[in-house]
Parts: sequence; C-alpha cells; structure tokens
Amino acid sequence: MEHKGKKKKKRRLKRKYRILRGIYAVVVVLAAIVVIGYGVWKFVLPEPEFTPAASSSQTSSASVPGMEDGDRQRKEQTYTFLLSVPDQASGNGDSIMVITYDVPNQKIGMISIPRDTLVNTPNAKINASLVSGIENLRDVVSDLVGFPLDFYITLDLDAFVEMVDAVGGVDFDVPVEMYYDDPAQDLHIHFQPGMQHLSGQQALEVCRFRHNADGTGYPLGDVQRTETTQKMMLTVASKVMSFSGVTNLSEFVDIVQRNVETNLSGTDLAWFAAKGLGLNLSTGVSGGTLPGDGNVSYRGVTYCYELYPNDSLEMINQLVNPYTTDLTLEDVNIFQAP
Repeated sequence: MEHKGKKKKKRRLKRKYRILRGIYAVVVVLAAIVVIGYGVWKFVLPEPEFTPAASSSQTSSASVPGMEDGDRQRKEQTYTFLLSVPDQASGNGDSIMVITYDVPNQKIGMISIPRDTLVNTPNAKINASLVSGIENLRDVVSDLVGFPLDFYITLDLDAFVEMVDAVGGVDFDVPVEMYYDDPAQDLHIHFQPGMQHLSGQQALEVCRFRHNADGTGYPLGDVQRTETTQKMMLTVASKVMSFSGVTNLSEFVDIVQRNVETNLSGTDLAWFAAKGLGLNLSTGVSGGTLPGDGNVSYRGVTYCYELYPNDSLEMINQLVNPYTTDLTLEDVNIFQAP
C-alpha cells in the first residue's frame, strides 16, 4: 500500500457510524426496487434508458450498456449508480457510493468514497460537491472513477428505520453485550447478547455500536463490528424481500417516495426489481472503501483524505468497472496534493 511519509496515521471520522450509512442505503434501495416491482415482474419491461454523466475518460454521450464507450466496451446490461446520503445539517454528502450492477451475472459491486476525499475543486473535499446539486456530485464522482454514472439516488437515512418497522421488525442474534450512552447524540444502546426481536431504531443502534462505556465490546474490534453490520443488512434485506402483501407494498412505496430522490423512473425500478429477484444477497454483493491518507492538507483545508492511486484503481477495477477491460491511471482522476 502506498503511503506518503512513514506510517502517517489515518484520520478517523468524527462520527464512526457515517461509514455505515452507505451500507444502510444499499439495503433500502435493493429492498425498494424489489417491492416496487413485485406483481409486475412477469411483464415485459423495456431496459432503462439514461443520459450518462461526464467523465475524464473519452466516452460517447449516447453510450448505452453493451455498446462502445469511446474506445471501451461496456459489459452487456451492466449499469452504474451514484448513491448519496446527505448531511441533514450542512447539505454536504455524508455518504457517497458508486455501485455497479452486472445484470446477466447477478453481481453487485460497490465502493465507498470517504466524504473528505481530496478532489481538485474549490472546496477540496468531495462531500461539498453535493451542495451544488446531485448532478454536480455525479459529474465529480464520475470524473474520479473514470466512467459515466448512469443513475443517481439520494437517500434519507430515516428510510432504513422506517423500512424495518414496515416489515414488523427483525429477529437478530446480538453477538455481545452492548451498553453505551451518548447524551450529546441522544444515543442510548442497551442490549444483552442473544436472539431478540428488534425495531427499526434498535436495528440501527446495534449497527452503530462500537464499544461499551468501560471499553469492552467486540474482542476483535471493528472487524467483528463490520461482520455484525453485514449480517444485519442481509437480515433486513431478506425480511423486506419476503414481504408481498399489497398493504406492505403501498407502505414501501410511500417510504421510498418520501425519502428517495432519483432519476430512475417507475418503469426503471420495476425492470431492476424483476432482474433483482435472482440476486443472492449473501454471494452476489461485494464492496469496499477506497484507501487513502486522511491527514493531508490542501489550500488551507485540513484533514483531506488523499486516495492512494494504485490501490484505489485496483479496487475500482475489481468492484465497479463497467467495462470489459481494466481502467488505467490515465482514465481515472485521483487527485494528489502538490
């Protein structure tokens, strides 16, 4: 792994649970497109159409999946998405993800882009790009990863809690004792280990838990915490996808309408829902966070997260590259501080 200097410490986000928001959002979106499409999946639906965002690579403005993007070939029926969760206070992007859905192979790859990622814009950090609108953020992210992003989705985190409550909660095996209070965040987490029924708010609290007030908690720290979060997300997604009642469908649609902004049409959602019925959530979804150094300063802005170019490129190619050939460092735009 590349490092600037010797063993520079990476800055941790002030609120650790921010890195989980993208995972919550993915589950909500996957669940939403499935329940919206329930009951219509047997009908013949047209493939989604889109107007791609700009990118640093040479691409055609009329490109569609399976056709040529400039001098590159898109994989057949492979679509790219920008998923963002805005900060309710500032309007910046609190969570930013790129997702690629390979429909024929039923594979979803996703990468999280840390909110403080250094970009060559006036505000230096990528999260500020959302203040000028989702289209602006889409252009900046597309320029970074080196390929057009077909669709965008912005999501309010409240949708996760509402979605769990809409299916009557979930049964989950809490792995360790959880006892933590943070009055400043109005956060109170109190659980004993073992199988129990959780509401939406409780499910969110289990995912947010890092350690107890006395420092105890997961023996393996964040490794086990990540495993717990992944298990919770799969549990929630499976529960949502198993619901088929008309009453629940209406409620799911209402949750999406109130909490999701997207350029996906209703027909698009139904098409992806029909295809998504064959997705195995335990084996078909993979992801990671772009690696970098969070201690970089640029133009007077401190704690910028400077991506490691080679490591980030490798992750982009492994998880979200929609082309039949690998991207190169010339295709992406991973900015480095002078």
